[in-house]
Amino acid sequence: MEPSEIAARLELNLMSLGIYVERHAHESGTLHVEYETADGGLTRGDLGSVCTELRDAHDDGWEPEDCRFWAFDTEGGFHGEWTLRAGWFRALERGDISETDFSTLVLSTREPADDPPAAVPAFGEEKPS
Repeated sequence: MEPSEIAARLELNLMSLGIYVERHAHESGTLHVEYETADGGLTRGDLGSVCTELRDAHDDGWEPEDCRFWAFDTEGGFHGEWTLRAGWFRALERGDISETDFSTLVLSTREPADDPPAAVPAFGEEKPS
């Protein structure tokens, strides 16, 4: 599956859960996805829903790649960002990590906005260190 197919799949299958894919880009082997959420912030529920959909896509033949997500509220306020690494999918598939380990790794990447909803960063822009 191509990155645009994954983004379309996320858009179609997550809308009913209050997650609305707005934009996506594929750069340097990373899929970047910007989405709006009906939830207040970088919730475990939203992250779990996205991860579940990506795991289902992997089961359907998608070769995992690194993914970076930017979450916004429905009025455009920035909630923060998070990352999913391709290697985590592979480690889970091989049995090198557990489901709990996978979830813990994903949750450890959450970078909430300083004072959500915050000003919108440029799409694809790295958060200053």
